[in-house]
Amino acid sequence: MPSATPPQPTAPEPAPPAAVTVIAWSPGEDVVEVQRTPAPGPARATWRTFRETTRGLLTTFGRFRETPVTIQYPEEKTPVYPRFRGRHKLHRFEDTHLEKCVGCSLCAAACPADCIRVVAAENTPEHRVSAGERYAAVYEINLSRCIFCGYCEIACPFDAITMGHDYELSDYDRSDLIFTKEMLLAEPLERTPLRNEGE
Repeated sequence: MPSATPPQPTAPEPAPPAAVTVIAWSPGEDVVEVQRTPAPGPARATWRTFRETTRGLLTTFGRFRETPVTIQYPEEKTPVYPRFRGRHKLHRFEDTHLEKCVGCSLCAAACPADCIRVVAAENTPEHRVSAGERYAAVYEINLSRCIFCGYCEIACPFDAITMGHDYELSDYDRSDLIFTKEMLLAEPLERTPLRNEGE
């Protein structure tokens, strides 16, 4: 006589879902709803499309009669504004010819691109380079990383580094874009004209 198979356990019946009560949130009586723009509608959307298209066409046709301006670079250079930030320059005192940079590294700390490297060394009575206790033995700026934000000259407490007007800084090799202390102390060539008052 065949043996009877034992009954298989059955999964319990899922419980019926509990009733969910949804309550609408009310901000209260003291909250005032401010409508900043008129209620959108098809007429308003059509008018806005027509108005903005007309504004764009007026701008285009207003410059339609202008002739193109061609600057014969490099014989002619585009003038820059006096506050233009270009090539960096380290400065010396005019009377003593000592370097203004004391190697405090505030410019390197303020640089968001981390492109300035300063290594400070101690001044000695026999070998005095700057007016402070220390001087920058190594000062390098990697211009391939620099974003010309001007934070370095703002952070410098002695106005030792400024940014000039020269924008012709391109090169073929990245290593040539690392400006050393000697390159930054050298007088840059004034090749970029400035804009006159009222231009």
